Amino acid sequence: MSSHNLRFIHGGKTGPKTPETELVVADAVLALIPGPAALWNQSGDYGVLNDASKHLLGFTERRIERWRWSERIHPLDRDAFNAAWKRLEAGEGKVSCEYRVFPVHSRQTLRLIETSRVLRSAGQVAIVWSFYTAANDEPREGLEMSQMRELLSGLAHEVGNALQTIRGEIDLLRLAGGLSQQSSSAISCGVQQMRKIAHEIQEYLSAGPSELKTEDPAAVLNEVIQQSRDELSRQGIRMRVVVREPLPKLPLDCQFRSALRRVIEFSRALLPEGGELTVEAGLRRAESECFVELNVVNASPTQLQIEEKDVFRPFVKVNDCSVGLSMAVARQILRRHFGKIAFRKEQRNRGVFSIDIRVPKP
Repeated sequence: MSSHNLRFIHGGKTGPKTPETELVVADAVLALIPGPAALWNQSGDYGVLNDASKHLLGFTERRIERWRWSERIHPLDRDAFNAAWKRLEAGEGKVSCEYRVFPVHSRQTLRLIETSRVLRSAGQVAIVWSFYTAANDEPREGLEMSQMRELLSGLAHEVGNALQTIRGEIDLLRLAGGLSQQSSSAISCGVQQMRKIAHEIQEYLSAGPSELKTEDPAAVLNEVIQQSRDELSRQGIRMRVVVREPLPKLPLDCQFRSALRRVIEFSRALLPEGGELTVEAGLRRAESECFVELNVVNASPTQLQIEEKDVFRPFVKVNDCSVGLSMAVARQILRRHFGKIAFRKEQRNRGVFSIDIRVPKP
């Protein structure tokens, strides 16, 4: 449907089209569209949503200002969103933009692809059609799924607290002589493992990065490696870091450090008989985007006992070591930082984790 084909009647006569009358007529057209869609005037101060769009973000009213939609967008994605809108204002006919958005009454983000097209009327302010679909790498998440995530996160927190209490009582019994050292150690080990899983579930379900700071990724990488150096050395793993070029600063938080630690811990499980762990850092450019690229290379003196397809599978065992949700959590954290992680076996005794983090544009 084109705005050039709309005719508006006032008192039996054909009247001029205005942004307001176009929005009124488009309201009825939007109701026929099965997927999430909206219509905005180009100034962005007024718009009409269909029922699917309202349900998507939890809005109750049909007509809202554009800024009320944009304020739901994740802070890290707003620059890209505003840049796409400026391209429309500059005359580009069709623009697509991917971003994360917070539905109303939810702290969990939904990743959207918005495709907008400008319909121009002679002498009139441009009208913008927008259509919304879930991004390919994220599951579609409505309000019910968001509420379920909050429920599971709260449950994991309560389980962790209860296990901490049990751990304390076990320690008291052992000190009082009511529990043998062997029994105490076995029970404590089981409780500690359950607490670890509860924490991993919470981290996996986290709403997203918090308290972001602009940091040098090479410095963060060295910090994480220093924390693991003693354990790696005791296991006979030689550590080497190669930074190929100066890296731009990135908005990072403690979750990003957690993801890197999990990759190092998984590498320790891959190298039970020692070996060499090499971390290479540099820049990679693809089309108009720039990425910080980290390669974590595991070189074992024997064959790596893991299949590529199993690395990110929850609760997989590696050399009789249970790694829990470790790599599934790491992948989820890196997604929140506009990053990706993959694993490949280059040889029977050599495996590589590749991590890409998108560099925000100025």
